[in-house]
Amino acid sequence: MSPLFFPAILITLLFFLSGFDKIYKFTKTTGKFAKKIGVPLTLAQLIIIGVIVLEIVAPLVIAAYLYTRAFALVPFFKLAVIGLSLFTVGATALYHNPLKSKDNYYAFMSNTSTLGGLLALYVLI
Repeated sequence: MSPLFFPAILITLLFFLSGFDKIYKFTKTTGKFAKKIGVPLTLAQLIIIGVIVLEIVAPLVIAAYLYTRAFALVPFFKLAVIGLSLFTVGATALYHNPLKSKDNYYAFMSNTSTLGGLLALYVLI
């Protein structure tokens, strides 16, 4: 087991839990998302399904690699970290932009810190 296993769990736990929350609140989440970006509800549903899969599967892949250190999982590990990083950048720009509201400052900084943790995982492997 890698010494990064537990830090990685802490970094990715929020994504994992958020994925299940999106399942629980699927209708509300997709409706708000469709309005926010101005797309048809069906497209918003497909995008949110993709986000749910990413938020649940990526942390599992990251944990699996760091627990087993199986060389075959390295490409999946890197893809999972890149996926979560890109998602974080997009979600931050869309929902937590501090230039749109001062109320977004702490959410922006939290996401920036999470992005730093994800990038550290990527370069340390």
